[in-house]
Amino acid sequence: MILVAGEALIDMIPVPGQPNRYDARLGGASFSVAIGLARLDQQVSFLGRISADVFGRQLRDQLAAAGVDTSLVAAATEPTTLSVAALDAHGKPEYGFYANGTADWQWTESSIPAVLPSSVRALYAGGLALRFPPGAAVLEELMWRVRQEGEVLIFFDPNVRGGSGFSADAERGRVERQLELAHVIKASEDDIALLYPGRHYHDIAAEWQRKTAGTVIVTLGPHGAYALTAGGAELSVPAAPVTVVDTVGAGDAFSAALLDGLLPPAMPAVPDPAAALARIDADATRRILERACVSAAYTCGQIGAQTADAPTLAALIQHAPASPRAGTV
Repeated sequence: MILVAGEALIDMIPVPGQPNRYDARLGGASFSVAIGLARLDQQVSFLGRISADVFGRQLRDQLAAAGVDTSLVAAATEPTTLSVAALDAHGKPEYGFYANGTADWQWTESSIPAVLPSSVRALYAGGLALRFPPGAAVLEELMWRVRQEGEVLIFFDPNVRGGSGFSADAERGRVERQLELAHVIKASEDDIALLYPGRHYHDIAAEWQRKTAGTVIVTLGPHGAYALTAGGAELSVPAAPVTVVDTVGAGDAFSAALLDGLLPPAMPAVPDPAAALARIDADATRRILERACVSAAYTCGQIGAQTADAPTLAALIQHAPASPRAGTV
């Protein structure tokens, strides 16, 4: 099972051709990754705080409909977070958040199980839940505990966003501290530009890889993806062709397919995920990245994160240029 921890919120997406009108879409980085993994036939459990309001009920219902286990979801009395997007000419969003006192950030130690289910093979931690207090420290502690136990692959996506009191210095410190707890780090070129203005993503990826000895992947939008692997390979893959509607949720679709490629459902758990990750060769990594790019492109061709219509395993098999799964972790 893959445990996905983080937020579930509502994305308000501009309606094309209709100024001042918005479409409410179910979203949030972690929520979208959980749905994406379930659509790829993974066994997934969502660890999050979801409101009892109308939006919260819709979020919970969508998780259940996709086959995501919700037994670790905490019922929250606070309202659901709203994310309001403004799209540029290329469909790239800029977000504003209505997040004060909302459900996603009020984590306490009692929200987290003292012992994770024995079936957990990987932990996805990312999105705003690892940034916003007071709950961010609780999730970071979960990452630390899981890393100390050493039997679960940790996948980290910093998902950096401007606004909401953003400080490059504070965010950089937070991300650099949390990435040291992960085996796989996936960031976008935009994340890196916000954290390290004026610096090239190649240099930052190399610095991160030296800190973790894991695999670092940088997504490059229309230019594909770049990776430095735990096994010592450096490679780039092109983006899959698509007519872009918007890029909301593209990174999350990429993450879901990437995790699925690293951890095929039928593969048994391994006692040392770091060592297993280092055994994945460059060719296998390339196939996994190509497939993840197809997943991201699929999402870019839709309005919003489109979690209900996330690419299925059959869709990725049809459109990916290589075998559907190539992971060995």
